[in-house]
Amino acid sequence: MQEGQLSVALLLSDLNDVKEVSSIFRKLGVIPHFYEDLKTFWNGTAERIPSLCIVDVKHMSDGKLALCDHPAIKAEKMPLVFFYTTNTEPLLISTFDIFSLGNLKKSEQLEGQLRSILKRVNHNIRLEKECITLRKDNFSHIEKIDRLALENQTIRQVDRFQSMVKTLCLELEELRGEKDFFKALEKVLQGVAEISEFSMMELSYNGQKLITPISHVQKFRAIPSVWLGQTCLNGIESFAQNMATQVAIDVIGGDLVSLLVKGSARHPEKVIFIKTNNEVFFNQFDWNMFEAYLNGYYISFKNKLDRDLVAEKKMISIFEAMSFLDQFLFGADPSENSDLKKIKKLDYRLIDVDLSAVVELALKKGNSRFFWHKFESEFINRLGIQVRVDFKVFEFGVAHLGFLVESKNLDFFYDELKEFASKFSYWKYFEDSEGALSQFIRPSVKMIPLSAYAYIQSTFNRKLPTETLHPTSIELSKSSAVSWERDEDFHFLREPRHEV
Repeated sequence: MQEGQLSVALLLSDLNDVKEVSSIFRKLGVIPHFYEDLKTFWNGTAERIPSLCIVDVKHMSDGKLALCDHPAIKAEKMPLVFFYTTNTEPLLISTFDIFSLGNLKKSEQLEGQLRSILKRVNHNIRLEKECITLRKDNFSHIEKIDRLALENQTIRQVDRFQSMVKTLCLELEELRGEKDFFKALEKVLQGVAEISEFSMMELSYNGQKLITPISHVQKFRAIPSVWLGQTCLNGIESFAQNMATQVAIDVIGGDLVSLLVKGSARHPEKVIFIKTNNEVFFNQFDWNMFEAYLNGYYISFKNKLDRDLVAEKKMISIFEAMSFLDQFLFGADPSENSDLKKIKKLDYRLIDVDLSAVVELALKKGNSRFFWHKFESEFINRLGIQVRVDFKVFEFGVAHLGFLVESKNLDFFYDELKEFASKFSYWKYFEDSEGALSQFIRPSVKMIPLSAYAYIQSTFNRKLPTETLHPTSIELSKSSAVSWERDEDFHFLREPRHEV
């Protein structure tokens, strides 16, 4: 049967009725198919439903088989017409619960009845075709809507991830007060939900290996140091970048984002590795923009760390510092320069940082370099970035740094200095950085009376005879010992001299 051709199934009891109905359909160009019993009708219409089924009410059942149980009839998809005669009209009662297109009574107007039924059938067929077309259109529209919704969602995610660059940059801006670039960066990356792990590698000060900073945040992954086999004097060269990336992949895994952070050197000075847990974030986040921002952000920290210690912070020599301290004990020296006279008017306090533990470790590792100047410069500059309090500093040999701070800032500066000194990354300044990592380095921080004698005695760890001190120094030391309870070494100024 060709597609679109009307199909008719007949289930009638009387062959004469079959011939009469068939002849009418033939006039209309339709050849009906005749079934002799309910079973053959059932099987013939189970897979393909005809356009019209005319069933005699005498065939409503056949043994255990009932017409109403036909799957298409139960689903109300069978275009059914019931044929009856005057004698079988009472049997129509069994059709009342079945969906149908009406009834067909054997009479002289049989052809007219069939024409009317066929109009309804054709109308239903047309409606079904329109319904199918509408379903296809609706399905197509749904697909378009779903596709647009997905595109819209992707655009929103892209916009969100793009705006995240600005958010991360703003968060980093708020952390410019951190003592170094990495401390600010780890705080921001730790808070990004889409980042599962991150790490960073930078050149050691001799340029011969790549090292990873120490971090205790959960998402940070430490990477073993990488010896390069040659010295990189102007940043991390390409071969070193490849070596770092390979080691990072082995430690963290694949699908890493590597950000090259440049400073003043020709090549990048730091490599940041980021592993994400979101594929859209990995693909849509503007890593290039973030990398460009980090370059400028890093340079701002680098400039602070590399700057020379300005005269307002650093005294020229230990002798100048001792002369300055003596002013608080003996009064101003008319021969001193005017700068010392000006700062004498301020109420200062003295704090000593004992770096003996660092020096001792450097001596133990005498076969490897310690970067002395880099250490002092960055120690003081990082402290200045963190505390944001005016102070002066002088060296007393290589094992002591003296800090002068106004008394109004004493408590804050002392606490900050103590914490800073305990957490400073001393290991970075040893050429054998791995060996230094295993050592416990914790400098001593204590307050000293404003006296050259007191400072010398404290740093040399020897007792000076009290008779040699100016009377004013003894009084000052006594009062200082009462007010500065944190220091335990003030007792030496009050002890009497013992004759041998």
